[in-house]
Amino acid sequence: MLDTTLAKPAHAPASLFPEALLGPGGAWSCDLATEIVSWTDGVYDLFGIRRGQTLHRSMALDIYQSQSRSEMERQRAASIRSGKGFVLDCQLRSDGRSRWMRLRLGVSYDQGRPIRIFGSKQDVTAEKKMWDGLVTVTTNDPLTGLTSRRAFEEATRELSRHAEGPHGFALAVVAIDDVEGLRERHDHAGALDCLRCLGERLARLFPDAILVARIGGAEFALLLRVGSAKAMEATLDNAHRLLARPVPHGSGAIELRLSVGAALLKPSHRGEPKRLFAEADSGLYVARAAGGNCVRVFDGMIARPPTTGAALRAG
Repeated sequence: MLDTTLAKPAHAPASLFPEALLGPGGAWSCDLATEIVSWTDGVYDLFGIRRGQTLHRSMALDIYQSQSRSEMERQRAASIRSGKGFVLDCQLRSDGRSRWMRLRLGVSYDQGRPIRIFGSKQDVTAEKKMWDGLVTVTTNDPLTGLTSRRAFEEATRELSRHAEGPHGFALAVVAIDDVEGLRERHDHAGALDCLRCLGERLARLFPDAILVARIGGAEFALLLRVGSAKAMEATLDNAHRLLARPVPHGSGAIELRLSVGAALLKPSHRGEPKRLFAEADSGLYVARAAGGNCVRVFDGMIARPPTTGAALRAG
């Protein structure tokens, strides 16, 4: 996520440069008249540029992801005008690798004129992964507020003990198609907006679900009460159209493609929640193999498309 919190108005080298030593990265400065950049060795390493190479600002800009670059440029210009520093998390890509950098910026003046900006750049990729990983170890996913994978698996385990009961249940897995391509086109902030929005839509469209959870980076899961296989298929098919609507982002919207795999809880799943997950995952795999952005329901050895709604109209 882009951190756009403004820091205190006055930044001094004494406060910014030591911070650069707290993690991988280092200190930097840029002469505003010449746009010549000075970096310590850790910043060269962070950007994947040979240490000691003569730098011009344009070289660094090429390594920023587009949205991070736009936001950084906007805040940089505002800081030079106001003299107020900022802290911003930016996404970088070089040598095929994606990394996250925490940028701190302050402004130096001479006789009332800004002459230099300076600060620190730290690699916070591990921190970002840590926060993403919390979805698997906490009761609630910190990004969407939904149930986490661990709690969802516990609920599924308990439900599987009643597989021979009189009530019908199903597991559905919903996943964003080509999430890496989505990040490439809209950067990390756009991907986070999609995840939050999808979580909200699932909670709103399935208010009677036993549980709605985020179970992985771009995967969600539902435990549903169902009357019959056909009723479940119709529900998922109709919901897919609403879930896959474009996601508002900035002044525009992001096109969203979703694949859904589902499986009914059967007596053979008694005490075997992993088998139920495997069957729902098989449905998801077949949905993606069919081109994605569709629903597939596991039925024995294969996952078939719904026989209602849009599928019938397309037939």
